[in-house]
Amino acid sequence: MTKMEKIDLATPVEKAARLLSTMNLDVFDVYAAYSRSLSIDILGRGIKEARSRTDLGIGVRAYKNKGLGVAFSQSLEPEDVEKTVHRAVGFARAAQPDPYFKGIPGPSEARDVPDLCDREIIDLTLEEAGGLAKRMIDAVEAVQPGAMYRGGMGVGYSRSYLVTSTGVSVEMEKTSVSTFIAPTYRRGDDVGSSYEYDYAVSLAEIDFDEVGRRAAEKALEQFGSRRVESGTLPIILTPDSTSSLIFGLVSAISGESAVKGRTFASGCLGKQIAPQILEIYDDGTIPGAIASSPYDGEGVPRRFTKVVGEGTILTFLHNSYSAGIAGVETTGHARRGYRGYVGAGPTNIKVKPGDSSLDEMVSETRRGVLVTSASFIPNMVSGEFSSTIDEGFLIEGGEKKHPVKNLMAGGHILAMYKNIELISKEGRTIGKGHFFPSIKISQIKLAGK
Repeated sequence: MTKMEKIDLATPVEKAARLLSTMNLDVFDVYAAYSRSLSIDILGRGIKEARSRTDLGIGVRAYKNKGLGVAFSQSLEPEDVEKTVHRAVGFARAAQPDPYFKGIPGPSEARDVPDLCDREIIDLTLEEAGGLAKRMIDAVEAVQPGAMYRGGMGVGYSRSYLVTSTGVSVEMEKTSVSTFIAPTYRRGDDVGSSYEYDYAVSLAEIDFDEVGRRAAEKALEQFGSRRVESGTLPIILTPDSTSSLIFGLVSAISGESAVKGRTFASGCLGKQIAPQILEIYDDGTIPGAIASSPYDGEGVPRRFTKVVGEGTILTFLHNSYSAGIAGVETTGHARRGYRGYVGAGPTNIKVKPGDSSLDEMVSETRRGVLVTSASFIPNMVSGEFSSTIDEGFLIEGGEKKHPVKNLMAGGHILAMYKNIELISKEGRTIGKGHFFPSIKISQIKLAGK
């Protein structure tokens, strides 16, 4: 472990809290965080750049007469901590009251969530990280040499400490690793390009050779792509495309924007938006999963939440602020950094498997498109989207045919949910926490030739 990772977060946080407790405030919290990351960039024929970065800071949020003051410092020296406290309190005393503010959470005991910190990641050097990235490139070349690349890999370690005037005292640490590679091959004027990725909490969870091999095989499948006629057709989303569809919705039902009517899904709470076969769960307590932790950013225990049941949105994902506006309890989805902003967002998202298989979906489709890569993230206010189908295949007569190109999909995201027809029983688990099956959409507008 490096010297930086031994930095004491508790002493400056507790010093700030003691000082704040003498200042006649409504409530306050103090949050300090340290992170270290290594990044490898892949471009062209190989590795372009290797970087190491550390970040350290302490943030104070102070409320006086419902007015919020926020200040942060990237120094933990006692005099800088003191200045940060005084700035935050000064801002709070000058701030206008926030009528939506109801308070901050008190202490709660969370259950242990094991396997969130990997010693191998903490000890990894830049040279070793570069070797892992090189393994991906070598795996691509073993399938078919001569590709041009973009991609990269990164690892990170983070540690945080939170103390509040309501009695919360929480320290957490976590590691992560992510990797992707996108090879492009050329045969005359024809191009075959694709990508593969993975992410996890521990290094042992990532098979860098498999990521490279799959990326090469997928890229070679893209040769011979053709344009298809415009029209309204069914599409089948493979798990990577499904994840985009699901996160587009989940983002729109998270936090302040959702409860203040600023997203397309703000009015959908308690309403059925999809067939009864659709169920979506959020679970921040899965051992060793990418988005798990014992507590959220406000010290509230993580939990299992059924977000969509039988096609109906059952809850929004709240921090304490948005929960106060809605008049409900927080769901434990607060996110924060030391700079002061506290947002809300999902943890590990799982879609309940259905009864079909991907092969059955394809064989039962007379004409449509199998979408293997596309982004269905909509405009968060309107819900409208216009997306390029980056990778896909024409389906004719129940068989997967040639890859498609220059194909766009458009419409409203809620119409896609309404038109869900089938959900596969198999899927992809990502980061040991997320699970996405394939989904068939009965109809969508496609713009081709």
